[in-house]
Order: sequence, then C-alpha cells, then structure tokens
Amino acid sequence: MKLRIEIDGRSLLLEMEAHGGEIRYRLDGVERESGMASVAEIVPGVYSVLVGLRSFTIRTARVADGMEVWANGRRHFLAVSDTRDRAAKINNAARHGPFEVRTQMPGKIVKILVEAGAAVRAGERLVVVEAMKMQNELRSPKDGVVTGVYAVEGATVEAGQKLMVVN
Repeated sequence: MKLRIEIDGRSLLLEMEAHGGEIRYRLDGVERESGMASVAEIVPGVYSVLVGLRSFTIRTARVADGMEVWANGRRHFLAVSDTRDRAAKINNAARHGPFEVRTQMPGKIVKILVEAGAAVRAGERLVVVEAMKMQNELRSPKDGVVTGVYAVEGATVEAGQKLMVVN
C-alpha cells in the first residue's frame, strides 16, 4: 500500500506491506527510512509502536481535515491520502485557517508562553501543560497569529480542552 502523508506540513511517501504480525515500511522524504514495525492498539486511539529497538506510545484524535498525533510528548498534525486516488487532496488544517491548540490529556497549565495577538512560527512553544508528572510543551502547528488564548496559568484542564487558536 502506498500513501501520501503530510506531517506538520512536510509531505512524505509511505509504503507498507504486512508480514505476519509486523509491517515492512519505507518512508521517503528528506531522509529515507525503512524497516520493520509492530503496531498494537492498546485502547481506542492509543497505540504501542515498536520500530527496531525503539518503542513509542502514540495517541491520536481526529480533527477537521486529518488527525492530531501525539508521540514522545509532541503534537503533530497528520493528513493521509491514497496515492491511487488522483482526486485526493490533502487539506492541511495546520496550514489553512484557524487551528485550535488542545490538550491531549488532563493536566495543569504551568506556563503560557505567548499572548493573544502574538505572531508565532511553526514549532514555536505556546504553552506548557503538566500531565502525569511530566511537563509537555504544546507548539504552534504553523506560522500565524495567536487569535485567542483560553488557558489560565495554574488552571486544571480536561483532555481535549481548547487552550489557544492560531490563525
């Protein structure tokens, strides 16, 4: 299976083939990577991924035009299209229109790093949230302007709660 994927605005070609309980993959982009991977769904939207000797827990949530994916404490926007579908277009919400920055899990707002009206670059730190005794930095998915800040330092937040909007 060949898929065109876009991760945080970077386009890659992913080729996958099942081999027993594992997946042989090849990822072409700026750098090429290939190998075997094992993926197991722990609970809906949460996956355990083993790539070589590296192990990851991936959390996913559907958003307007794709998927929000959390890996190693970092959020990424993912859009996928089948290369066989010539009409498919990747409508990357992280680049077009407003993007809501939301929490992945319950926690506490430790630090707000930008204010409404601030110009931000893709990958820039916006807010620090403590969850499960770990501090997670939420970063801007795109270049833009922070048009709304809904978080308050010291406040407790629920999973999926809107913290900011970057337009």
